[in-house]
Amino acid sequence: MKNKLLKILLATVLSIGLWFYVITVVSPESEKTYYDIPVVLQNKNILSERGLMVVSDEMNVTLALKSDRTILNELNESNINVIVNVANIESPGTYKLTYNIVYPGNISDNEISVQSSSTDLITMKIENRINKTVPVVVDYGDTAVPLGYTADKENAELDHKEIEISGPESVVSQIEQAIIRVDLNNQTKTLAGEYQFALCDKQGEAVNAEKVTLSTETINFMLKIQKVKEITLKLDVIEGGGATSQNTTITMDTTLIQISGSDALLEGLDELVVGSVDLGMITEDASMTFPIVLPEGVTNQTGVEQVNVEIKLPELATKTVKVTKITYAHAPNGLSVEIITKALQITVRGPESMIEQIQGTDLTVVVNLAEAQVGTVTTRAEVEINSAYPGVGVIGTYPVSVNLRSR
Repeated sequence: MKNKLLKILLATVLSIGLWFYVITVVSPESEKTYYDIPVVLQNKNILSERGLMVVSDEMNVTLALKSDRTILNELNESNINVIVNVANIESPGTYKLTYNIVYPGNISDNEISVQSSSTDLITMKIENRINKTVPVVVDYGDTAVPLGYTADKENAELDHKEIEISGPESVVSQIEQAIIRVDLNNQTKTLAGEYQFALCDKQGEAVNAEKVTLSTETINFMLKIQKVKEITLKLDVIEGGGATSQNTTITMDTTLIQISGSDALLEGLDELVVGSVDLGMITEDASMTFPIVLPEGVTNQTGVEQVNVEIKLPELATKTVKVTKITYAHAPNGLSVEIITKALQITVRGPESMIEQIQGTDLTVVVNLAEAQVGTVTTRAEVEINSAYPGVGVIGTYPVSVNLRSR
C-alpha cells in the first residue's frame, strides 16, 4: 500500500514538471481576451477649438491577444490603450475611425499579436457644441403652506437667477429653463438651502442632459414662510372742545388688516393704533389720512398702506365769545404779577341749546405761573366754563402774556 502511494505521488510530480516544461520551453505562447477596453480620444482639444464634441455613448473595444504568458499576465484592461485620433474631424456627422493599440512602455508591439477584436473601426457621432443661458424657475406645483401661514413667493431669493449651459446642439436646443421643485405642504418655517434643479424644455419636461456642462450644480434658495394674523386698526381719540366719542361720528375706511411675521413678533399684537385725533383742535367736519406703520419684521399682507378717517360733528354748534375775566394761579413767592392780555376771543362748542345761552362772562381764563420767572412771559392758559354748561368745551389754545417783577 505504501509503495502504491509513493508511485502515485511520483507520477503527479512528473506530470506537473512535464506541464511546466511544455508551457515554458516547448510552447511558451498563449492567448487571452481583454474586455471593454475604453477608447481614448487623441487631440480632443482640437474638436473643442472647432466648436465640436463627441456625443456617442461610451466607446470600448474587446481584444483577443497572443503572446508569451508572462507578457499577457502583465496586461489588463486599464493599461491597454485604444487610441483614436480626431484631429481631422472638422464638421458634425457620424464617423468611422481606425484606432491604434498602445501597450505599457516596457512591452513592444512586435511581442503581441491581435487574434481578434470586437470591431475594426470606432463609430462616433460628432455635434456642434453650443452655449446657452437659461432662467432658473421655482415650481411649487399644487402644494401650499398650511392655513394660517404665508409663503412670500414674490420675494424668494436665488443666488443664481440664470445658469450657463454648454453641450451638444441637439440637446441644448431643447433646454429652456432650469426648474427647482419645491414642496410647500406642511411647511411652517422659512426654507433655505442648496437645491438641485432639472434642465427642462418649454413645457417643463426634463431633458436628458448627461453631456451638458453647467455653470453651477446647485442653487441657493430662500423662501420666507411666516405666520398670518388679522389685527384691528384703531384711532386714539382725545375728547375736547365739547366733542366726545358719543356726539362725534368718526369713520375709518379700514379697520382690519392681515399681517405676517415670526411667532415672536406677532405674539400679543392684536391691534394697532394708527394715529390720534384731538377733537378739541377740530372746528368743523374733517378728513384725515394716517399711514399704517408696522413693527420692523412684520409685513402688511393686505397691501393697504394708509387709513382714511372722516370726522363729522352733526350734533354740535360753535360760538365765539369775548372773555375778559383773566386771572392767574400758583404765582411764585416774592413776585408781583401784571396780566398784559386783557381780553380773548374764545370759541366754544357744545349742544346748540347751550351754545345759544352761553356768554363771555361764563368763562374764566386761568394762567398757571408755577414755573414762571421774572420777566415777560407768554404761556398757554386754561379756560374754565361755568358748570351750568356741562356739555360745552373750548376749541383751540389761547396764549396769555404776563409781566412778573420782583417785589
